[in-house]
Amino acid sequence: MDPGEWIHSPRLPLIDPYRGVCRAADPFEADEKTQRDLCNWGCARGRCQRLPREGADAVRFAVFSEDSTSLRVVYIYEKDCAPVDHGIAEDPFDSAPEILRTQLRAFAQSYRRRMDHFQSSRGGENVSIATASSSTSAE
Repeated sequence: MDPGEWIHSPRLPLIDPYRGVCRAADPFEADEKTQRDLCNWGCARGRCQRLPREGADAVRFAVFSEDSTSLRVVYIYEKDCAPVDHGIAEDPFDSAPEILRTQLRAFAQSYRRRMDHFQSSRGGENVSIATASSSTSAE
């Protein structure tokens, strides 16, 4: 999906916008406007009739750790903007359930693309967003 439709690129759960098939109910591919306005954001409860009333309504992702050979991602299931479950998965995410695995792989792809761009803009300096953010977090 082309991120150029937004005036400013938002921080989406998968970092970049994606097109895909809705799995909230029977597989269905929504139009681009619906995917842009609802599907790419999560928390569409009350705005999307396909989202079941029970269970999580969004999944959030963040890099937990990385090194030259692996990427570990924390995922947090939310309902009504509050966490209800979480876990940590390691690339290639083979042990995750299919839908979560697909989302984890999309997040990792976007993360790596952003990191490659960021590092090339800094002259190849090896920079880790995970390391930078963890060093500023409060404990």
